[in-house]
Amino acid sequence: MTNGCSSDQYILLIFPNSLMSLLSKKLIPKSFSHRLRWVQLFFLAIVLIILLRGLHMQTVEKPALDIRADMQHNQTMSVKLQRGPILDNEGQILTVSLPMESIFAIPAEIENPQESARLLSQILHQPEERILRKLTANSSFVWIRRHPKPAVSQKIKELKFPGIYQIKEYQRFYPLKNHAAQLIGFSGIDSQGLEGLEYQYDKHLMASSDRHSIWSSIYNKPGLNEILGGSLELTINSKLQYYTEKELEKALRLTSAKHAVSIVMESQTGNILTIASIPDYDPNNFEKYDRANYFNRAVSAAYEPGSTFKIITVSSALENDIVSSENIFFCENGEYQIQDRVIHDVSPYGWLPLEKIIQKSSNICAAKIGQLIPKPIFYRMIREFGFGSKTGISLPGEASGKVFPYENWSDTDIVTMSYGHSISATPIQIITAINTIATGGVLISPNVIKEAKTANGQRVQMAETQKKRILKKTVSENIKSYMVAVVQEGGTGFRAKIKGITVAGKTGTSRKFDAKKQKYSSKNHIISFVGFFPAEDPKLTILVMVDEPQRKYLGSGTAAPVFKKIAEHALHLYPGQFPVRMKENTETGNESSAETIFKALSIPTPDKPQKRPNAKRIIQRLKNKTFRDVLLIAARENITVEVSGSGIARQITPDLKRINHYLVKLR
Repeated sequence: MTNGCSSDQYILLIFPNSLMSLLSKKLIPKSFSHRLRWVQLFFLAIVLIILLRGLHMQTVEKPALDIRADMQHNQTMSVKLQRGPILDNEGQILTVSLPMESIFAIPAEIENPQESARLLSQILHQPEERILRKLTANSSFVWIRRHPKPAVSQKIKELKFPGIYQIKEYQRFYPLKNHAAQLIGFSGIDSQGLEGLEYQYDKHLMASSDRHSIWSSIYNKPGLNEILGGSLELTINSKLQYYTEKELEKALRLTSAKHAVSIVMESQTGNILTIASIPDYDPNNFEKYDRANYFNRAVSAAYEPGSTFKIITVSSALENDIVSSENIFFCENGEYQIQDRVIHDVSPYGWLPLEKIIQKSSNICAAKIGQLIPKPIFYRMIREFGFGSKTGISLPGEASGKVFPYENWSDTDIVTMSYGHSISATPIQIITAINTIATGGVLISPNVIKEAKTANGQRVQMAETQKKRILKKTVSENIKSYMVAVVQEGGTGFRAKIKGITVAGKTGTSRKFDAKKQKYSSKNHIISFVGFFPAEDPKLTILVMVDEPQRKYLGSGTAAPVFKKIAEHALHLYPGQFPVRMKENTETGNESSAETIFKALSIPTPDKPQKRPNAKRIIQRLKNKTFRDVLLIAARENITVEVSGSGIARQITPDLKRINHYLVKLR
């Protein structure tokens, strides 16, 4: 060997004497080449063992080792994003993220766990045993307290305990507390959106495309790589939202109702100024409230709309020339039987024109109008008004309501649907549909987002407001005049009347279905009012819905007075934007009888006198006809009819006192 060393001496440098003695006697051949081969095999075995161990660590033990490496030596974390703010339509902050110092520990670095636990317990007001378990845990990383108050964080920082560290995180704050809670929603401790707009626009508010992992040494206490998320500016007006919520709270307190909902919409744009649901919650402490309070009933709760749907029924009939504004209908003096069902009105009425049908909210006459509309046409109009489909408002959990296919409609379904039963809709669907009358017949989709921007100020393209004409302007103007009558003396919604402002509206009452008894409840109702003002040039449309009121609001009505209060707040917040009449219109009280002003169906006025129709032929044509067919025949024959009963025409009698007038009894 080189350097004067023999092969035996070289081997002795590597192996102990005892081992060499054993190898010399038992294993290693005396031949030099054989002994060298054994040395090579030995080293090869060591290398192989090292390789196998490395492979085992890279495969089987890799997940555990990765965690230990992350926690013991470095931090691997998502970039802590500051969620973007949400603002109202005047720039007031509705929610914002603020930096907080969260406390964590690395148990292996804690020098005196008992003493550390004792002092931390006094500052954090937590059981000492719980903190001690964390500080002595068989873990590389434990949270002590996330998002503590700044004073608490400062006290812990001053202790300078080894192994106790602070890391900056962002906590979401809602400075107006319960304000628009169901609309805005809330985010969790890790800044993920959980409800409302916080959930719907989580990616935008967090700028999730910028999320990645970074490495930084905890010992150097580095600042976090902070990225600001996008912002949202809403159409909501905070002042009007506040007053709306206060009026709903008052209504709930005075009527002992279960829930109350209100929506205020800009009539000509579809922008939502308020969307309120009571009871609500404080998103700063959302975990302290029942989850049912998170539920945004304005968009997620479907119910039978009741008499507000009569606007849809009459509009559909007028739009398709099935009836005209000159028609009158016999309201059966308050009781009308359809097959095995008897329909009632609140008061007994005789002959009523369309305006009075809406003003008095006659179920019977609404049912008769619904019977005249062919099923496919009625179904098409209901869907065009937006029922059975989501409005597309940018809120999570929106319900589409329920409209059954017309092929499945029974005769009683048509009747009850005509006055708002056998169909379900959400408050946002109802206000959107009724707002069509305020716009002159154009359906406008609702919207709560005024503008969305990225962190660098670039505008984000949002879905455009959808507009679609579904009624002729003349039809919407007629319906508007009927709705104005509702708020006048003698109308069901007269308590919504505002001095100096012309209000158009419609009341609604629907009985709730009792699932246990499988029938409609006689005690539990949903009371609603939807209207707009000023009727001459509508600016605002408002809906109020009160669920199961047990008594009247201040002894007079329920939803209509709340509508009036909210509308008056709006008038004060938007001075000069609403034309005010200097003098109220007065009622003369000298109304002509319906029979002398209106006809049973629209009949063109002849230029020349026509011959009197043959009575026998008319009777023959009317005999055994349905109610709808009787009215259609009357229109063609230029006669008027007074129809009573239900079923088919069994008895037809000419009225001897009135020319071309027939009394028809259905059985």
